[in-house]
Formats: sequence, C-alpha cells, structure tokens
Amino acid sequence: MKNSMKSISIAAGLFFVLLLSVSAAAQDKTVWLACTWDTSSIFKGKDGREKFERRFYVSNLISMSREEYLRIDSTGDRLEGLCGDYLDKTVMKAAVERSEQIENGSLTVIRNIELSGEDAGGSKDVYTTHPKSDVEKKLAESIKEMKDANRFIMNFNWDASGKSEAADYANEKKRTLPTQPQK
Repeated sequence: MKNSMKSISIAAGLFFVLLLSVSAAAQDKTVWLACTWDTSSIFKGKDGREKFERRFYVSNLISMSREEYLRIDSTGDRLEGLCGDYLDKTVMKAAVERSEQIENGSLTVIRNIELSGEDAGGSKDVYTTHPKSDVEKKLAESIKEMKDANRFIMNFNWDASGKSEAADYANEKKRTLPTQPQK
C-alpha cells in the first residue's frame, strides 16, 4: 500500500512538473502588446472658446500567439498600422463627430517580443519573448511620464482582430472631454 501511494505521489508530482513546463512553454509563445498615442486636441469648450490639450491615449493589454504576431508583423500593415487604423476607426472618427481636431501625434506599440538574431544556419529569424510583466512595467512608466508632463490620460480599447470595432466606436462617441489632467 505504501509503495502504491508513493508511486501515485511520484506520478502526480511528475504530472504537475510536466503541466508547469507545458504552461511555461505556452506562455513563452504568448505575445503581449499595448498601444500608446501621444497627441494633442483642439476643441470648443462649454464656454464656446477654443481649447487645446495634450493627450496620451493608452490601450488595454492584448495578447496573441507568437505565430499570429509574426504573421501580422511580417505584412506591410505591421502592429503599429493595426493600432493606428483602430484608433482612426474608433477614437478619431468619434472625435471628428464631436468637432474635435486631433493631431497625428506619436504612436508606439509596446511588446514583449524582439528579434534577437538568426539561427545557426542563418536561414531563420530567432525571437526572444519576455514576461508579460515587462510590458506592464513599460506601460506604467510611460503613463507616469505623461502624467508628470500634464497629459490627459485617455484609455481606449484595442481589439487587434477588429471584432469589437463597432462597440468601441459607440463607446468613443459617448466619451466626454476631460476637465483636467489625471494625477
């Protein structure tokens, strides 16, 4: 009885170790992304006077498989283009309807994957994937920097698949303008 319990314990332990290694391998293949857009806006205030403000739009954190990321990033659109298009179809479109003028600004995609070289034969690119926490940390640092620069922090949803575009546009149409920078 003791031997069979010991065998079951060892088998359960090995299964747990295998499960952890499969989970770690799966996480290693997950690419985490966030999109930020530093821009400015000109709009009419409630008093009818023209107002100017600096804005920092911040997306939600999204994930995709390494294969999906490489497929998208290898096309002419790339991830920056995907995020920019999504901003155009949601945030910008709603802003225009509110009679806001938003400048082009600077768009950045923060990611946990980077090209680290080529394989030994030189025929295949090798990518390194970092933990999700690296993207979260970089995003938090960017937000802090922009808050310190008195930017209005504006969150927006980014759905790289585009399936939520209509709902995200509808939410952007409901957005009210900020009254003061977030601290």
